[in-house]
Amino acid sequence: MLEKLTQLVAKSILSNELKLQKKVGYRLVFKNLPDDWIDGYALVDMTLTWHSYGLPIKGLNYFTVGSLKNGLSSRFLTNDDLYQAWLGGYIFQSKKPLYWHSDDYLKLAEADQEGWLRHYGNTTPDMDFGNLTKIDDMVLSGKKAQLFEWVGITQSDVGNANHSLILKVMSDGMAYMMNTLTPGLKLKGKNFIPKTTQTTYQELAISGYMILVNINSRTKAVLYVCMVGDNKPDHAVMKQLITKHIQLMPV
Repeated sequence: MLEKLTQLVAKSILSNELKLQKKVGYRLVFKNLPDDWIDGYALVDMTLTWHSYGLPIKGLNYFTVGSLKNGLSSRFLTNDDLYQAWLGGYIFQSKKPLYWHSDDYLKLAEADQEGWLRHYGNTTPDMDFGNLTKIDDMVLSGKKAQLFEWVGITQSDVGNANHSLILKVMSDGMAYMMNTLTPGLKLKGKNFIPKTTQTTYQELAISGYMILVNINSRTKAVLYVCMVGDNKPDHAVMKQLITKHIQLMPV
């Protein structure tokens, strides 16, 4: 009964997210992802999360995580290379032209990460994503863009409060949306609920890349990829993921 209710709610939420996507006028598409990533994506309306973080914008988050190993995403497997890794991007709009400093774009990810950690039971999430360092100018899907790298700290979402009803409902809803957006995935909510471990919400070094895309004065896209430092992330691999496997397209 709960699962069916969750699916009905998720269906309604997804419908609203697709309407917002149409209003924004652009979407992100994941292409030919390597086998160690789930070959699909989740779609999340970030507007309320960003507003609560003091960012007066509306928009969406497109993301995926590590593929399943023994029924659990490798995002939650402490010894896996994709433990706590993210791949995705944001598309957002403001009512007025945006003139942000490059580091302001990191606030998008900080707000996102804080909300995610709270969903996973961390009541006092702590992170510092540092600063963006420009690497290069580039063109992404015909739009002028800039590639940046960054290094920071965060906390794991694997902790002692990972089995709440809220997390179960959220995970079931996320699985439903991903299956709907990419038919054939056959994901389940339990694929995104970590098993209990001795460590809980441990602090982690994290590093990654961002591509800032100037669609127009009010509409921006930010692509991101990050991996935790303890697993010695391959920066060449991360660069390829963010530059070759995500495309910006008009709706």
